[in-house]
Amino acid sequence: MRNVYIISAGGFGRNTAVVAKSDPAHGKEWVVRGFLDGRSDLMPVPGLPVVGDPLTYRYQAPDLFVCALGKPAMKRQYSTPLREQGAEFMNLMPDLHLADRASMGIGCVFERHVSIGADAKLGSFVTVLSNAIIGYDVTVGSYSTVSSFVFIGGGAQIGEDVVIHPHATILPKVKIGDGATIGAGSVVIGNVPAGITVFGNPAKRFRFK
Repeated sequence: MRNVYIISAGGFGRNTAVVAKSDPAHGKEWVVRGFLDGRSDLMPVPGLPVVGDPLTYRYQAPDLFVCALGKPAMKRQYSTPLREQGAEFMNLMPDLHLADRASMGIGCVFERHVSIGADAKLGSFVTVLSNAIIGYDVTVGSYSTVSSFVFIGGGAQIGEDVVIHPHATILPKVKIGDGATIGAGSVVIGNVPAGITVFGNPAKRFRFK
């Protein structure tokens, strides 16, 4: 039985612990033992202690880790020290519909009722929240986050470090550059350059005043 530790004991981390406990492998192949988080003002979770800070925690084989963070920069920051020690990150996918020939890297987290189409390719540390649909032939770059109720049409290309907020629609074959942000409810009908934020229907570049 392998011990699993969830990076972040915040709201998403606590919810991820619930999702993990619903996985058929929980209690058979692995079991969630606690969280890694450096903050001191966290809501306690009965039976799941915070056992250390992910930046300083010393990996002990054969522990497994889940990265329950939404922001790409934070995923990189808090997973890298453990990866440099040789730590293994698992893919959490208890209720994932994965079509033929779809693939993913390491450290991906999927909430409930997510569908991945045929021949889709996801990188490492991709987070996909509940009720999202990722179509056939879609690529999603590493460290990106796809929020709840997002639809990504067939053949779309999502870069690395992209954040797509809830209820957004990405039309087929659209390309979204690295580090872009897609606002909630946006309908993206054309390509989005790297590093910018778009919002609206149709989605247009958004600048904070």
